[in-house]
Amino acid sequence: MLVQKSLSLEEANRVIEAVIAAATERGSQIAVVVVDQHADFIAGCRMDGRPYRFMKAAWRKAYSAAAFDMDTNGIIKFWDRQAEEGHRGPADWNDSMLTTLPGGMAIISGDKMVGGIAVAGGGGGEGKGDWDYAQVGFEALGAGFTHSDTMHRYVPEYTD
Repeated sequence: MLVQKSLSLEEANRVIEAVIAAATERGSQIAVVVVDQHADFIAGCRMDGRPYRFMKAAWRKAYSAAAFDMDTNGIIKFWDRQAEEGHRGPADWNDSMLTTLPGGMAIISGDKMVGGIAVAGGGGGEGKGDWDYAQVGFEALGAGFTHSDTMHRYVPEYTD
């Protein structure tokens, strides 16, 4: 039987609470989304006053990070290499949810891809960028988690 691991709802809520607290403290209005290892939605939040398009952007970033098994800044590097070979961008990837927008992290626990987190609407500035807020959410997960801008190599695990 194949063993699969995923971020839990409790972990997703911990990420969201940490990001919202940081955004409130820094005077930002953001959206944050957490997805599982299959890039399916676990939880998300859009702060009061922030248009819904930011929620959709955060979802696409988290989805992309989980789908590609790497942070979105790694997807951008991947795309640059693909463009040199004549590819025309995410539309070539046949999935309208994929994006190269920065601010998404692929979350790894041990040697398993367990999900993605992303933030949209940070607006930039010292400590207020989408990546800064995603980092706050990542740190809220605690020890035992990593992320990477290079594609994670999945190794299947089986039990009897």
